Amino acid sequence: MNIYKTMYHPHKPAGIDDRKANIIGGGIAGLATAAFLIDDAKMPARNITIYEKKPVMGGSMDGTKGNKGYLCRAERELEPYMECLWYLCSKIPSLENEGRTVLDDVVDFNRDEPIHTEARVIVNQGEIDGQYHNYKMPQRYVTAMAKIVSSTEEELADKRIDEFFDKDFFKTNFWTCFHSQLAFKHYHSAIECRRYWQRFTFINRHEYLEGFIHTKYNEYDAIILPIERWLIDHGVHFVNNFSVYDLTLDTKNDTVQAILAHQNGQDVTIPVSNKDLVFVTSGSISENSCFGDNNTVAKTNTDTEDMGTFTIWKNLAKKDDKFGHPDKFLGQIDKTKWISFFPTVKGYPEFFRRIEELSGSKAGTGGLMTFKDSNWDMSFEIHHKPFFPYQADDEEVGWGYGLYGENVGNYIKKRMWDCTGDEIMTELLYHLGMLDIKDEVLKHTYMSTAMMPYATSQFMPRKLGDRPKVVPDGCTNLAFLGQFVEVDDDVVFTVETSVRTGLESVYELLDVDKDVLEVNPSRYDIRYLLERVKRFNGIKGKITPDMLPQLTPDQLPAVTQELLHYVNNIPPYYTMYLGRDKTVPYKESILHPKAPHSK
Repeated sequence: MNIYKTMYHPHKPAGIDDRKANIIGGGIAGLATAAFLIDDAKMPARNITIYEKKPVMGGSMDGTKGNKGYLCRAERELEPYMECLWYLCSKIPSLENEGRTVLDDVVDFNRDEPIHTEARVIVNQGEIDGQYHNYKMPQRYVTAMAKIVSSTEEELADKRIDEFFDKDFFKTNFWTCFHSQLAFKHYHSAIECRRYWQRFTFINRHEYLEGFIHTKYNEYDAIILPIERWLIDHGVHFVNNFSVYDLTLDTKNDTVQAILAHQNGQDVTIPVSNKDLVFVTSGSISENSCFGDNNTVAKTNTDTEDMGTFTIWKNLAKKDDKFGHPDKFLGQIDKTKWISFFPTVKGYPEFFRRIEELSGSKAGTGGLMTFKDSNWDMSFEIHHKPFFPYQADDEEVGWGYGLYGENVGNYIKKRMWDCTGDEIMTELLYHLGMLDIKDEVLKHTYMSTAMMPYATSQFMPRKLGDRPKVVPDGCTNLAFLGQFVEVDDDVVFTVETSVRTGLESVYELLDVDKDVLEVNPSRYDIRYLLERVKRFNGIKGKITPDMLPQLTPDQLPAVTQELLHYVNNIPPYYTMYLGRDKTVPYKESILHPKAPHSK
């Protein structure tokens, strides 16, 4: 990456005023694409149309109030090195602070409300696990992890994580913190696991959740709504309740000629000229979600005909192998679905007060608690207030999920998949050791539950070619967006990936004379590599030369005394002020004001 070319304002592409852009999918990927078309490629906003199946924009980044309580299906794990996301947010004006941006709002909020937890793992019905900071593990697991990280993606094709580890690995403290935070399961893709272990360190105070970023409000109100308002103000066209199911292509499957859709019970065809562009979101992890509540089970939607943007991808894949193989991700719903739940507690502050007392953290700053004894593999967090701009003073909200909902609960003897909201809340209270207040909590709580059939479908085992490239080979006016797209070095299940596909697609299709922002190259940082060695081997303090004979080549390749001196005598972690050309030691960062140097 050439840094001056990422800050550069490129010249306007020739003929851009006469080209049109059709964006299919109004989630963060589609909205970001429109923003980059306007601000980076200088396309007139009036030439851009976003088509969305649902009545609202935002895709998986939802957040609203229903008749009885709030609804929010999922949470995002944000961190400082999501360069494309923060680049996008730096363009968008704040809705609350004149002269400030969405990025400014995020930085200011995290300076005042940093995340730090001392209660990441809960055991024995309400006790903090005193051992979860210890990441030391048997040498066979360290070697297996090194094998995954050092392998090529061709070597890991279609392999599962559990092909490299025995069952006891999945009981280690590291795996508990890693998988519960990111929804990895033992049968998920070794390729994707490798990318995560390279993209993020997951070592440096990871179990304290330091380094994670949250927003002042839920992500819809904090990020989606400001972007949508900005696009509307510029003149972008939005078409809701518009279901695209296929594209007409030329004989070589390189150029889009028409968009095929349904609207208001009618078939619709939108002609596309050769000079116009089509950006397709090739699926959504929240597609076909079904909701439940206190007394209603959230059903599993197994419809394989009406699958939103997945339908477009499936139809395109039938035309040409270069569009990927969606069935690799969509064919095993019982392995890709899970339930989330979002309680609204009104008029009973005792519940959240007890959780704050248990965790030692103020609501919104403690992050996710995982209940290690839970058969459902349940995790839960309480949000700061207000989490919604219009939230009442006596309302409190939280979010949780169960990764193994196919199992029978510890207290509620049913699969989580078969439980009502009240039953899920009761199981949560059991693991918190708070069954004594069950009746009051249930009386004052509205439970919104959501069954998402494809929540972790992007993690299923795959090989290169199963996902289309951002711009498939030979394509002249077609690009793919979202979580089911092949992006070099980056991971799925992040907002960053969705935004990055928008940036890359605009730059490539329009030949924008500007470098795409680089994926954070932490996998090349020797400081992180050494910290991994220290933590997995129980080494405290500095690594000294006399320790080297104890370390295998897999643990510490080609380390010299000179290199050790360098590593041991510089501040071990740096982080960027978001959007600012300045680095500061980790312990002094405005985003991590409580984070000390590693001990």
